[in-house]
Order: sequence, then structure tokens, then C-alpha cells
Amino acid sequence: MSRNDTAWQRDLAATSAVTLYSVAVGVGFARVFSGWPFLSDVIVIAVLGHGLSFALRRARVTGWLAVPAVSLALLWVLAFLNYRDTMSGGIVPWSATWDQMRIDLSLVRDQFPTAIAPVAYTAGWATLAGFALALVLVMSDSFAFRAEARGEALVPGGVLFVFIAALGSERLRIASTGFLIAAGVVAVIALRQLHGGRRAPAVTVGRRASLVAPAAIATAVAIAVVAGIVGPRIPGANAEPLYDTKGRGGATNVLNPLVDIRSRLTNRGNVELFRVNADAPAYWRVMTLAEFDGQQFELPRRSLEPVADVEPDPAARRIRQQVQIISLGGEMVPAAADPIAVSGPTPDARMRREPQSRTLFAPEPLQPGDVFEIVSSAPELTADDLRGRTAQAPPDPIYLELPDDLPSVVAETAQAVTAGATTPYDQARAMQAWFRDDSQWTYSTEVQSGHGSNAIESFFRERIGYCEQFSATFAAMARTLGIPSRVAVGFTPGTLSPDGWYSVIGKNAHAWPELWFDGIGWVAFEPTPGRGAPGLEDVTGLPPQQDTSGPDVVGGGAAGSDTLPPNPTTPPTVVQPDDASGGPPTTVRTPSAGDQELPPGGFNPNQGFPFEDEIVDGAAATDETNSFPWRTLVVAGLIALALSTPALLRRARRARAGSLPGREQIVTAWERARTAAIDAGVTGTPAMTPNEWALATATVLPVAARPMTSLADTVDRVAFAPPGAVDLERRGTLGDAVTDDCSLWADQVRRIAVDTMSTPQRVKRYFTDKG
Repeated sequence: MSRNDTAWQRDLAATSAVTLYSVAVGVGFARVFSGWPFLSDVIVIAVLGHGLSFALRRARVTGWLAVPAVSLALLWVLAFLNYRDTMSGGIVPWSATWDQMRIDLSLVRDQFPTAIAPVAYTAGWATLAGFALALVLVMSDSFAFRAEARGEALVPGGVLFVFIAALGSERLRIASTGFLIAAGVVAVIALRQLHGGRRAPAVTVGRRASLVAPAAIATAVAIAVVAGIVGPRIPGANAEPLYDTKGRGGATNVLNPLVDIRSRLTNRGNVELFRVNADAPAYWRVMTLAEFDGQQFELPRRSLEPVADVEPDPAARRIRQQVQIISLGGEMVPAAADPIAVSGPTPDARMRREPQSRTLFAPEPLQPGDVFEIVSSAPELTADDLRGRTAQAPPDPIYLELPDDLPSVVAETAQAVTAGATTPYDQARAMQAWFRDDSQWTYSTEVQSGHGSNAIESFFRERIGYCEQFSATFAAMARTLGIPSRVAVGFTPGTLSPDGWYSVIGKNAHAWPELWFDGIGWVAFEPTPGRGAPGLEDVTGLPPQQDTSGPDVVGGGAAGSDTLPPNPTTPPTVVQPDDASGGPPTTVRTPSAGDQELPPGGFNPNQGFPFEDEIVDGAAATDETNSFPWRTLVVAGLIALALSTPALLRRARRARAGSLPGREQIVTAWERARTAAIDAGVTGTPAMTPNEWALATATVLPVAARPMTSLADTVDRVAFAPPGAVDLERRGTLGDAVTDDCSLWADQVRRIAVDTMSTPQRVKRYFTDKG
């Protein structure tokens, strides 16, 4: 077999090994994505990226052209995998392709600060993962085959793997790490085989090269077996991390109440938040969000007023409730809609409310054991009642406002879905039925928080989400039809305990849309699959439903104890019924003179709401801005790694050169000095002798004449003397040996050459110099 054939086979073997390593890095995405839909994309990106690089190398295409070509090819692959329907002819990326990619990446950017694994492998997150893998692939391939690195070529992939692990779940932690290490061993051995022959023999005379591949595979398999079997049994393998980088520790201030829904559903799903003793189950509403700016539904800035008894509709249904706080934080008190009377935990509690939404505010942040007595009034509604109503006179224009940049697909879809519906009620039912079609929509909390324009567009395209996306999109669609809408945030009824109390836990967190009907007021609808509001069966056509899956309830209790506060000793009917005069029940409250304005910035979503977030297991709320800035440090670390990699590679090559035979060390030093001289403007031809190069260098770099001449003389003596005639181990003029002298002279020439360069030339040399 010819030498060229051997080189071709070694190059292919090394490319295959590095491709396997890239796939192993991609398998790490199992820590952040559920299932395995991402794996096929990982394999496609790895095989095509490294395969194209291999073909360009064999065609002797320079790296200055090959690296950009591979990068552009991978960008096309990402577009084809995720946005094929936007490409002209399904092949050529068009402006719509880049616009959609930009929108998706913008959405992921907004979601990233609050994202918690696992996330759904949808277009935005798939694109981000693809970009990360493609960047690592290009860097690793360039280091491995253009800079002739070995172990250093694994660094970019290792950094990405660690970054994924820091953000991800515990899924396949040991197995994926073992696979990565095994693939890394194979890649390093293959690269040593490839690059060894170009410098010094990597395999000695007494070692057969044909045994290296089987040995590498056997070593990799052994490491994988040890990692998979022994790893999980190491003491502390499944222990909690020393520092939790995923933001799952203590509670943080809420910037958006809808964001917190997912946190409750995923992280605190089995934590009991409060209990309710009520005449009937209901959705326990905490707040309603009316202002929609295209990015999120928010609480508008409103004045709070003292709670005053409201004269209810005589025909309305009364719901009497007693709410006991367990581990729910903040100042907003959950209650059935609409509260007309309330008493606080103490006789002098100054309860307040926002008049339009009837949101209840306690005078102080909620504490475990607080008890609130509430009476709500809910009209007895039927489908026929609502079908005969208009929806043209909301209490505030804000309930119809839409941003100018709302995607046209929202209005177009609303019109298509409600075609044939002649009343606002029928339009609402048509949209509700469309969202609850299981063949078109999937409920999943793996979708990250977000309900702005980009999130709505993504929601329409991916057809997967949870209550936040369903409710916010429903409300936005209703507004395009001229129906006033808002988004309510609160909880489903919870589980009825034998003692008659409804236990409400984190997984009961919910959001639903409410629409305005003239002469009636706000009416809840339910677009989220698997959910249904009690008491509205005739209106929505849905039976009461809520999430009944998940673990048993765990207590938050006071002071971090697992012992919950006891139920208050109260009669089964928690609020006294109406007196003989038919008036509203008597409640305890302390009026306040005049309206009370919210604190400055109270409802500013960029500053947080005027209440503390949840207190779970006694952990006090902390401000997110005071948490460890690990994201900033990770980004800074990646930038530092990218900037320091060229220097690290040169240092590694210098270290390996020091282990070469003396003659090869001198040749390496000479090439380092000659390359530096050329970069500084010295011109010459391959046919020139070392002394001719020294003369040419002296003309352009007079200061470098002496070290360059000394190095050239040594190279000439070694090159033309019989083997062994020059004692390379004798003490040199500058160092411990002649080889040390050559290395020092080369360094002097390099420093002098760099000093004469302009800043752009120095930057270019820093990233391209192999010496």
C-alpha cells in the first residue's frame, strides 16, 4: 500500500473519530431536550460538517476558503432542517427564512433567562442548539486538521458539553459523560496516528500500527462500561450539585406572573400553596392582565381602593370562601370571581383591591397561617344568555388595544376559525373548540414562558404549549375580532380533602382568558386542553377538569418545617349567610381615606411587582439580581477560551516539539523563525539556503540579523554534517543544549518580527500562526 493511500485512510479514520466525538457532544442535549427528536439533526450536522471538511482537505482547498465554506454549508443545513417550508423550492433560503430564524432566536433570547430543562425541541431552541453544535464542529475540525492539534481539538466540544450540563436536568448524566470520554479517547488516538508521521514516528518499530485502532476501540468501550456501571455507584454520584446553576434554588422576584406559572407547574408542582373551604369549587383567580404591548400581557397601572361592600346581583350565585395561606407569597389573595366582600387575617387589616379586575391585595405580604374570609358573586349564566349579548362597551379601551406589529397571522387565523359564527359568544366557542382539538394541539410545559408576538407566531407554527400560550393567544385573537379580552392568572380548584378543604398546590397554577359581554361582565373561557372551569359547564360546554397527575403533596409549612399550619377551627360555612334583609354579609374591614396609589413602578414588569414571591420550605425570597452571575461568567469564559485557544495550541505544539529528536527540534525552530520573518515582510523562495534567508532577513529586520544568522549557521551544520557529527547535547551559548539555543534564537526573531507589525497584522498572526 502506498504512503498516500495510508495517509488517505488515516485522514478518513481521524475524521470519523472526530465526527463520533461531535455526535457524543450532541448527545449531551438529552440533558435539555426531552425525547430524542434532536439526535437525527445532531448526526446530520456532524456527518455533513466533518464530511465536507474532509472532502475539501483532500481537494487541497486552503483553510481560508474551506472553513467559511463549511460554516455556510452548516448554516444551510440548519435552515433546511428547521425552515424548509420558507425556502424557495424547498432548497434556496429566502428572506422569509432568515426572518423566521431571526424571530425564533429572538424568542429564545427572551425565554433563556427563565428557561428550565427540559425544553421542547421546537424551531427556536433547535436552531440555537444547531448553531452551538455547528460552531463547535467548525472549531474542533479546524484545530484537529488545520492546526494539527490532538487533545486540544476536543476542548470546544467539551466546553459546550459542560455548558449544557450546567443548564440541563439529571437525565443520562453518567451515560452521556461516559460516551463523551470514550469518543474523546478514540479521537485523540486517531489524531495521533494521523499527525504522528508528519513529525516523529508515533508508532515505534516494535509496535504494529495495525493494532492501534482495535486498542483504541477497546479502551473506549472499557471507559464507557466503567462510566455506565461504576459511575452511578460512586458515593455522591446522584447528590445535589454544590452550586445550582439552573436557578432552581430559592424563589426570586417575579417579573411576569405568567412566567411564574411554568415555575409552579414544573418546579413546585407538589408544594401546597394554600387551602380553600368554599361553598363550591371554582377557579381561584389572583389577578387579571389587561395591557398587551405585543410582548406580554401585563397588569396596567391602576389606583387601589379600600375594599367596600358591593351590592351584588340578586340573581347571582354566592360563593363563600375561607382561604388559608400555606406557602403562597406576595400580597395578592386568590379568590373566586368576583369578590364582593372580604375580611383580612386581623380585624384591622386594610384590604385593598383594583376596582376593574377586583384583584384583592393584603396590607402585608402573605404569611403562612393567614386566613381570609371572602364572598364572591358569580352570575348564573347559560349559553343562550351570552349568545344574545353584544361585546361593544368594555369598561376601558385597554381591553381592545393591540400593538401595531402584531403578526397578521393572528387576525387571519381568528377570522378563519370563526367563519360562520355570528355572535361574539359563538366566535369564542369556535376558537375554544379549535384550540382544544387534540389532533392539532399538544399540551406541554416543556415550552418556555412567552406570549408576545414572536411566541404567538411560534405557537401557531409548532402547535405546542401550555396555559400561558393558549390563554394569551386566545385573548389576542379575540381582540382582533373586536371582542374585549384579558388574561386571568390563578389556580384551578385543587384537590378536595376529607375535611372539606380544597388543597391547592403548584401544579394547579393556571391562566385562562376572560371576555367581556355587555350587561353581564367578564366571562371565563377555557382553550387549554385538559382544563375546565367549575360552574361554567353550560357556557364553555366543558366539564370541570384539572391536572390530577404528579407526586403527592409536600408541605411548605411555616419556618421551613414539613408540618403544615393546622386548619382554622371554623364552621363548615365559612362566611355567615345573608341576613333577613337580604343585604350582603357583614365583613370586617378598615376603610382608608381616599384611594391608595400603588408604589412607584409597582406594576412595571421591568422592576417586578410590589410583593415577594413564594416562600417555599421556609426559604425567604431573594432578588434575582443578587444571585450568582453564572451566565455572565459562562459567556465570559467562552470568549476567553476562544481568544486563548490559538496561544494554547502553539504552547502545546512547542511542548511536543521539545520531545522530538534534536535534528527535528532545530528544523522546527528554523521554520518558526522563517515564518515570522515572512509575516514581517521578508520575501524569498523555497530554494534559498538558510544563510540566504538570514541575509534577506537582515535587510528587512536589521535587529533580527544576529539571531537569524546564528540559527542559520546551526541549521547548515546539522543539515550537511554526517549523523552524529554535531553534538546537539553539548552546552549551548544561551541554553543547556544546542537545541535550546536554536529555540531561543527563533523566539528572538519572532518577537522582533511582531514588534514591526501593525495591529491588524498582529491580530491576524495571533490567530493564524502555528509556531
